[in-house]
Amino acid sequence: MKLEIRKLGHSEKPPMDLLLEADPSEEMIEKYLYAGECYIAEGEGEIVGVFVLMPNTAHEIEIKNISVLEKYQHQGVGKDIVKYVVRIAKLEGYEELIVKTADVSKDAIKFYEKMKFTHDFTVKGYFIQYYDQPIMENGKQATDQVVMKRKL
Repeated sequence: MKLEIRKLGHSEKPPMDLLLEADPSEEMIEKYLYAGECYIAEGEGEIVGVFVLMPNTAHEIEIKNISVLEKYQHQGVGKDIVKYVVRIAKLEGYEELIVKTADVSKDAIKFYEKMKFTHDFTVKGYFIQYYDQPIMENGKQATDQVVMKRKL
């Protein structure tokens, strides 16, 4: 599938339903949408993916949210999005790309490892402390946040 990736215009509404697939807290999403930049990936005449980028420092940028429509998962869309992010992050002079996920998100962790991210550190109890509702994945409750880094 040929993807068109573009930054969402300021007057455009982000695809909240898709963002909520990766982060169940609308409050958290609103915070990083305000501080970061939202991008959409379009293909097959529809939005197939979304991601939010936010600089943490002059040298480090973070993928705050990345989500692909279920029917397009495992077809290379996520890989194409990460490749795009790496390219623009390098062009903008960043040296590191960060992504954070839940300890129970084994598929996401494997995906990021394939995309050359390595484990940086773990934030114990993150999802218990910052989310009102339990986050369940693969039949387990997310408790810790896994922070992964890729040198650019």
